[in-house]
Amino acid sequence: MLKLFFKGIVIGVANIMPGVSGGTLAVILGVYDKLTEAIGNFLTVPLKKKIEYLKFLGIIGIGAGIGIGLFAKIIEFCFTNYPKSTAGFFSLLIIPSIPYIVKGEDKSNGKNRLFFILGALFTLVFVFLDYFLGGNSGGGELVKTVTFGYCIKLFICGSLAAGAMIIPGISGSLLLLMIGEYYNILGFISGFFDGLVHIREYSSMAEIINNLYILPLTVFALGVGAGLVVVAKIINMLLSSKHRSVTLFFIAGIIVVSILQIWVNIYK
Repeated sequence: MLKLFFKGIVIGVANIMPGVSGGTLAVILGVYDKLTEAIGNFLTVPLKKKIEYLKFLGIIGIGAGIGIGLFAKIIEFCFTNYPKSTAGFFSLLIIPSIPYIVKGEDKSNGKNRLFFILGALFTLVFVFLDYFLGGNSGGGELVKTVTFGYCIKLFICGSLAAGAMIIPGISGSLLLLMIGEYYNILGFISGFFDGLVHIREYSSMAEIINNLYILPLTVFALGVGAGLVVVAKIINMLLSSKHRSVTLFFIAGIIVVSILQIWVNIYK
């Protein structure tokens, strides 16, 4: 249980860093299959299995939450002041683990090799999109007016980011950065905790909802939940079927190129 908790911390830390994939770390740590299975099948399994999944997801989730809370400032400091050393550290963590992803699978199979190449090409698309369209990662002014249209955008962003977090090699934070909502989401979260400190100063429920950014955070969280369930269900179906081998090689191809993404963020 303690080991699973620490794995959750590592996954949480990965999810707050643009260019680093929480899904990649989940594969390397050996919890990816169970994680996608638990999220994707939670609503359809019997009560006994639900309790088992809930315990597993709870430990991972608490660890991830603590990882985000405790290490956000540390990781930001490291990437800001020692970008190459930090990128090198994460690269060295990932590279030796890649062979274990396809351990026991037929590496000479032409179909498996093809899907490895497809996985690499798939991730290269995101690398080039980030390099040419992502721009610099400077924060802008926080959105003040939350309209219905903006809520729809937040829901879609949440779904896309959550799906990206589940897919190894693709960073949900990076995706938010590319579509211009990364700093807004961080701002909403920061504003929520700042608002909690001063909550007694607010005179009405409407003022609390506004100052704690309840509406945008709720819409974004609903999008994240939808994205997690849908993408996890699809991946779990692939890993549980005759397509498991090609899926693992596809994931391995994604992870190999994902190392490049970490360095792209430094040199762009």
